[in-house]
Amino acid sequence: MKENRQAGSLILRTGIGILFIVLGILKLKGGMATWTFLGGTLKTIGITQWPAFWGFMAAITELLGGLALVTGLLIRPSALILLLTMIMATIYNISSGADFGLISYPIAMSIVMVHFIANTRKNI
Repeated sequence: MKENRQAGSLILRTGIGILFIVLGILKLKGGMATWTFLGGTLKTIGITQWPAFWGFMAAITELLGGLALVTGLLIRPSALILLLTMIMATIYNISSGADFGLISYPIAMSIVMVHFIANTRKNI
């Protein structure tokens, strides 16, 4: 039973991690325009300074957070930062009137990050 749980966690971490790595790379490749758009979404919570910087940080968070999930290193802190990123994406999508298809992705990823935070053992 324990082996099944560990295998399931490994599969989940690896799959979600690869997804975040790919999305992070795509956002980084998007350059300044993409970073400015991503960082500009923070205006929904009142943050208007340095949108390109915050967008770049979001892209790096997805890339490095994904790497952490795949490698199994610093899972909890990475999942926490990814959770905050996904919460912000959810807030932006809801406030911009996006349809449920766009809103559901960051919600689902938030749930997975909460799982990683709550269920990852320190020795993994």
